[in-house]
Amino acid sequence: MDSITQFSLGAAIGIAVSPKKTAKVALISGLVATIPDLDIFLSHADDLTSTIKHRGFSHALFYLSLISPLIAVLLYKCFSLISYFRWWLLVFLVLITHTILDSLTIYGTSLFLPFSDFKVMIGSIFVIDPIYTLPLIISISYLFIKKKLLFVHNISFNTIALIFSQVYLLSTFLIQQAIVPNGKSFATPTPFNSLLWRVVIMEDDYIRQYFVDIFGNKGMEIKVENRHYLKNINSQVVNKYADFSSDFYNLAIDNNKLILQDLRMGNIKNPSFSFVVAEFSKGKWMAVVPSRNAMNFQLKGMFANEQL
Repeated sequence: MDSITQFSLGAAIGIAVSPKKTAKVALISGLVATIPDLDIFLSHADDLTSTIKHRGFSHALFYLSLISPLIAVLLYKCFSLISYFRWWLLVFLVLITHTILDSLTIYGTSLFLPFSDFKVMIGSIFVIDPIYTLPLIISISYLFIKKKLLFVHNISFNTIALIFSQVYLLSTFLIQQAIVPNGKSFATPTPFNSLLWRVVIMEDDYIRQYFVDIFGNKGMEIKVENRHYLKNINSQVVNKYADFSSDFYNLAIDNNKLILQDLRMGNIKNPSFSFVVAEFSKGKWMAVVPSRNAMNFQLKGMFANEQL
């Protein structure tokens, strides 16, 4: 999810856990909640590896559980606002909820490292969803501005926002299960909503895509040729990305370049993430260091980065 959502959720959880409902506790909790995403500053060998490694060990439940008591010690020594146990519980919850929330988007999240590198990508919520985030923002913003919690009929709005947001998560998951077809396929919401969904179906010869709303109204279907057979041109790189994307990828040839396309974001004809993995030169294909497809990056790069 986006950083604003993760900060707001972390701050709201911190207020729920802490006996002191102060803006300082909310601020610290929100900042701690963004720690897993610091992996974007790590350097990797190439663009494709950077994409695969994001949401790796920094999002693993095991490692986050290990560092939680250490972060809690630091916070307890620097801010004697609450007890060490409360700091530990707060840190543990905001870190774990961060990575679980990320796993509900379509981008892969390594929840189970070091035991398994399986990428969890449920895809039941878009990376930015105002319906989920706005109640949390309202709660935290009121606390920052007024220096006190907002109450509705003697019930903390922070509690209401947390309950509403999690019920909304459950609703999007149930909608997804009703929409996604059988077979090798996925369904994920279109940007900023959960009313219109994109469905992609993988077949032996073709890849099909259509849009459907929550009432079952289906839009026009488009399809492209399934070119997985081209993976032999650079099988090592393609197989690595296939594992990352759960095989939801395709290959295209453009201007003597082999383009690896991630079908999970964007659309099947113009995906948000694509990489040049080989070039045709002197009568044969030559594997190259993977790099973001230049045209795709120029047109969609800023938006694609938001989906991380």
